[in-house]
Amino acid sequence: MVTLQQLRYFRELAATGHLTHTAEKLHITQTSLSNTIIHMEKELGVKLFHRVGRTLELSEIGRLYLGYVEEALSSLDNAQIVVDDWLDRKNDSVSVAMSSSHVWTTLIRNFRTEYRNYSIRQVNCTRLQYRDLLINQETDLVIAGTDDLPLGGLEYTIFRREKLYLCVYKDHPFASRDSIYLEEAKNESFINLSETESFRIFCDKLFERAGISPSASIECDYIMRGKLIEAGFGVAVTTGRAIGMNILGNNVFIPLSDDYAERPIAIIWNPKHYLGKAARDFRDYTLKTESK
Repeated sequence: MVTLQQLRYFRELAATGHLTHTAEKLHITQTSLSNTIIHMEKELGVKLFHRVGRTLELSEIGRLYLGYVEEALSSLDNAQIVVDDWLDRKNDSVSVAMSSSHVWTTLIRNFRTEYRNYSIRQVNCTRLQYRDLLINQETDLVIAGTDDLPLGGLEYTIFRREKLYLCVYKDHPFASRDSIYLEEAKNESFINLSETESFRIFCDKLFERAGISPSASIECDYIMRGKLIEAGFGVAVTTGRAIGMNILGNNVFIPLSDDYAERPIAIIWNPKHYLGKAARDFRDYTLKTESK
């Protein structure tokens, strides 16, 4: 009969496709790992891997088998968390994934101040990693825009809808405006974030919805963007939260009048992943203190 340990070894090898690397990670010999897989294949009566050059690739049945193994092991891991939670032990940590960590510094700091017995692991990642981190149960929670990842099969609560603003330098012709439609800025040079940033992708979709294709004079990070706008090199779209945190510095912020000029922000989790007390407390704290 296939053992739990064999299943865990199989899962690790499937992830790396490399005997030596997997054995090192598991702190066992390469021979021991190889024998484990051979015994599994004999027990099951199928070939789980094919050797391709120096790596191992899952066979067709191996891929199908892995899906059930991952689900079973995840259920067992969740079961252990439930027991620990019930016994009030080992439930003092929470992991949260986000791409713009500086935007959420205050939230993390205030939560840690109120819950000093909890440890927090902030997972810095790109929007392309959010869903995999949740599905693979590698993080408890994700804080992101609702358009940053496919939400099917996940649960989430929108806790704020960020109002959007056009950021211009003080002497800009728009600087005296009380509000503005995005289409009016179609001829402006925009200072954008890099193409991998979640907010940049959101802004590209926003421009498309406004029916404009603004020129991008510079791409840079959040902090540099404010300095370059202040120097008169261009304008940018930003959020009320960024303004409140003074991320874009000493500039002028004009509310966008477009009825779609807002960005829903949510806290997201995998319902198949049991959230321990620390994760539940963090989620509830976020909803209580950040809702807007």
